[in-house]
Amino acid sequence: MFRTLLVTVLLLIAAAMANAQIRVTAQPVPAGVNLNNNGLAPQVAPDYSNTTNPTNYYFPGGAGAIVADDVHRTTSLPIAQISFGYYAPSNAPDVTMYIYDLNGYNLPAPLLASYSLGTLSGAGAYAYTITLATPLAAPADLWIGFSFSVADAGLLIYDPPTIGSSEDVFMQDNSGLWYFGGNPKANFYLETVPVPEPASLLALGSGVMGLFTLRRRRA
Repeated sequence: MFRTLLVTVLLLIAAAMANAQIRVTAQPVPAGVNLNNNGLAPQVAPDYSNTTNPTNYYFPGGAGAIVADDVHRTTSLPIAQISFGYYAPSNAPDVTMYIYDLNGYNLPAPLLASYSLGTLSGAGAYAYTITLATPLAAPADLWIGFSFSVADAGLLIYDPPTIGSSEDVFMQDNSGLWYFGGNPKANFYLETVPVPEPASLLALGSGVMGLFTLRRRRA
């Protein structure tokens, strides 16, 4: 009985330690490095956006490590596009994107999808938009993460979000919660765009039809 109780307590302690917030240090982006956003697509009605307020920091999680931010979208519509920003001091990284159900911050989080993005641009700060071939059905609350093939590349840190919200915490390798101690906050350059709601599509269609009718009358 005592042995069983001891094992249970040890397992609970191990689980608590695995899910504890671990304080780490963000790295400054060198002065004079400007964000290259040529890879961004025009954004229409995002349901989460943290792309406006740079902190001039980034976080290199290590080659192959998955670093994911908690994203609280304003809708639970399927995701059509995801934009992200990163800084690579030296080499062009191979990048993989991961999307998890936030699962109430309980780890490990259920993986919803992963996408191999191939080799992106070389040294510098870049922002890209990924248009999903098939919109991803997903809840409003997610982890959105990336892994880089080179150790010194990492996600740019921006704060605060202007649409939706994100806590001062991020997840690494689906096994622990990390943070920067509030300076800067642990929020990354991310934006999500959902598939338009049917009502929005109907309104758009009505507008196009009205324009078509107006043009015919003028003709």
